[in-house]
Amino acid sequence: MPEIIEVEFHTKYLSDFQMSRLVHASLRKYTVPITAFISDAVIIEDRCLGVSFDHFPHDDAYRIANGGIIRTEKVRSARKEGRFWLLETQAGNYIIASFKRGLGRASFLKLLESADHF
Repeated sequence: MPEIIEVEFHTKYLSDFQMSRLVHASLRKYTVPITAFISDAVIIEDRCLGVSFDHFPHDDAYRIANGGIIRTEKVRSARKEGRFWLLETQAGNYIIASFKRGLGRASFLKLLESADHF
């Protein structure tokens, strides 16, 4: 009898909520140039990890496609701009469009509470 192998597929499709947040975030004007918009954001070791959209390419060799996973440099500061959070890093400015369900917002609040970062 052949061995049964169970396969689980993971997709990068966005929910209606995530898409709506990305659209609203991208239409807003910001006080600084935005490097990318991040969906499903989570903070790990003072860096933001998530799905990147509208990433500004630094040169032809360094491009992150829409829907690609991004890990930012260490977050230097975070502030609210309108309804969205703006993260400033050495490499650029990132807008958090949505947090990863479950641990994203909690990890971000933990970053904000640590006084030595900002």
